[in-house]
Amino acid sequence: MIDRIEASADALWVTPQDEGVLRLGFADDGREMLGPVTKISWLATTGPLKLGTPFMVVTGETDELTLRSPFAGKILQINSELADHPERLNNRNDDLDWMLDLADD
Repeated sequence: MIDRIEASADALWVTPQDEGVLRLGFADDGREMLGPVTKISWLATTGPLKLGTPFMVVTGETDELTLRSPFAGKILQINSELADHPERLNNRNDDLDWMLDLADD
């Protein structure tokens, strides 16, 4: 299992949404580390996240990666469809491979 903050940071894309809201998604570097994604497990789905708090484990054909929050904030929403469709993380599509929206603290 890969559980290093720098690996987690490389595996995420971040884009601003509304003012004070950031959307986190799965980046190409994450796909390269893990190979095709086969499963995800949510570790946090609501409430506040501290910097570095684990929020998801992504399982691929070659390894597992613990994703940690790159910012402190409050989870506004998660992409709950990923639990049933982890394969959406296999291709870059910001409408499908986003993970969560985080509001600034």
